[in-house]
Amino acid sequence: MKADLLHSLAFTPPIGPPPMITTREAHGMSGQQRRARASEVRRFLAGRYFDSDRDRGIRQRLTALIEGNAQSLTGTKDVAIVTGDNVLGKSTMLYQVAFEAHRRLVAPHTNPDVRPATTARTITGRRVENLEVDHVPVLFLSLAAGTTVAKFNAQIVQALGYPPGVEKRVRYLDLLERHGVRLLIVDDLHLLKTSLKLGREALDHLKAVVTAVGELGATVILAGANLHTHPVMDDPQVTGRAYEIPVAPYSGTTKADRLAFQQFLRECAKHTQPYLPAGRPNHIWKELPHIWLERSAGYHRDLLQLLRDATTAAIEDGTWAITEKHLAGVTLAARAERRNADAHATRRRATAPVGDPSATAAPRSGASA
Repeated sequence: MKADLLHSLAFTPPIGPPPMITTREAHGMSGQQRRARASEVRRFLAGRYFDSDRDRGIRQRLTALIEGNAQSLTGTKDVAIVTGDNVLGKSTMLYQVAFEAHRRLVAPHTNPDVRPATTARTITGRRVENLEVDHVPVLFLSLAAGTTVAKFNAQIVQALGYPPGVEKRVRYLDLLERHGVRLLIVDDLHLLKTSLKLGREALDHLKAVVTAVGELGATVILAGANLHTHPVMDDPQVTGRAYEIPVAPYSGTTKADRLAFQQFLRECAKHTQPYLPAGRPNHIWKELPHIWLERSAGYHRDLLQLLRDATTAAIEDGTWAITEKHLAGVTLAARAERRNADAHATRRRATAPVGDPSATAAPRSGASA
């Protein structure tokens, strides 16, 4: 992400909620009015960050790490490695970490349209200059597939606002120091090229970056899908100073798991219930959690898809309350629908009488639970 975009997003307030309406007003709406209302609510929900105890706990750990590194002696700093399956909300949560750190470090520069500036001292031969440059305390890099050393360096300098090719003429560390970088988040680390010679070079370069950035008093957070199987986790130079923070889907395996999931749904319901006047306050999180969990398998992206689509469907059809029908009618991403179809087929085989030919029938493509 370009530094100027991160600054703008960090200080741009979220979309405000639509005005609340009474049950009587809701039931008096025409179909066209309900569709317009559903569109307003969807826009609000799509632009909102849905917090949770899980995310708050991770953010607290990361904030403590950032502050501890900033206060420690010069030298190698501790690293955080955030890992888990895809679409669990890792990147969304890390953006909140980046925004909060940026707001704290650039205060009082709060105008989203004006880049914060700082003064950097540069030496060229015998010439010493004080230059005014963009203050970029936080860099957020999302790696592309097959990222090599050259592509990694290019991404750093381009995120700082320099044109392509600058990385061939200057040291990335000089730029990081010049712009006051104090937090470097490297997301999608699993896309780093790790095969053959180029892969070894990429891993060695990543370790060098971690060490060099640490000498500036800055923190590196690495994140990606299933990094526990990534070669970076086999390197003692990284893991010797890294804290692994796993992110898992919500589940109903234990009582504690079920309570954590219900708490997340309860927090979500606070933002949807004002627009579902016919629904009971505890209906979403207390009476329907098994349906939410069955359809989403506890994956963050699918849960939010269910929340948005079921809410707008309940408004559009005039029910004004989420029901099992609304949850069952949501179309999820292809991966989730395949997972639901496989789970449905497994349950059917487990419960079918011996000799029932339908028990071994292949599920239809796109079928859902």
